[in-house]
Amino acid sequence: MYLKVVFGEGFEAPVVVTSKEFYEKVRGQLPIASKLLVWKEEVYFETNIDFTGELVTRVPSGSLAYWPPGKAICIFSWASQPYGPVVQVGWLLGPKHYILGVIEDAEYSEEQEVRVEAIEPGAYSERASGASDLLNRAGFYATPRVWGGYEGVAGAFARHNFRVGFEVFAESYGYVVESDPVYLRDYSTLDEAVQYRMKRIVRSRVDVNEEGYVILSEFTQREETLPDVVRQVVNDYLKVVDVLALSG
Repeated sequence: MYLKVVFGEGFEAPVVVTSKEFYEKVRGQLPIASKLLVWKEEVYFETNIDFTGELVTRVPSGSLAYWPPGKAICIFSWASQPYGPVVQVGWLLGPKHYILGVIEDAEYSEEQEVRVEAIEPGAYSERASGASDLLNRAGFYATPRVWGGYEGVAGAFARHNFRVGFEVFAESYGYVVESDPVYLRDYSTLDEAVQYRMKRIVRSRVDVNEEGYVILSEFTQREETLPDVVRQVVNDYLKVVDVLALSG
């Protein structure tokens, strides 16, 4: 049950709604238009949706939630927690640093529109749609999206209280997979030491994305191997989190 949250013009953040009841309520009001609001590392926006569910005060990174007092849909991109009780209703798809970019842009604009829309299957290339379908059949959440004019497949592996986001870029010569960010690079000795440690424990490439975050990445030429490559990147990301947590 996928939807896309659209920031401004052409910046799509797909989400998967795991609550069937909440999905039906949202679908009945599409398209939704609202004003973007920001709290720490969270973006949220008010709606006319009334919904009740299990209230929690802690959410995993990358959670999609509903905040009853504001009738608001919330995306928790990283570490910040709810100001008050929310109902967790799904997950953000794709690397979470994209939402941090939205938050940074919002600091320099007086008002930014946000919309919730249905994902139209025919709106994306056959190559991106095919990759998305293959990943869904393999047990991942995934759907095509466009961000700033560039098409990709935003996805996530989510189980219980942990999520790993990823993006697949379907090029004519193959598929590039990029993980959630591990940390923001600062070019220090510690930065180099952490990268060295990561390279010793993972099969995936220790890489850097265009925004300067250290990530895991991988490349494959063949579409049929894409699920295995994504699974490797996700498992390596989980391994890095475990090792870095223990080293602290």
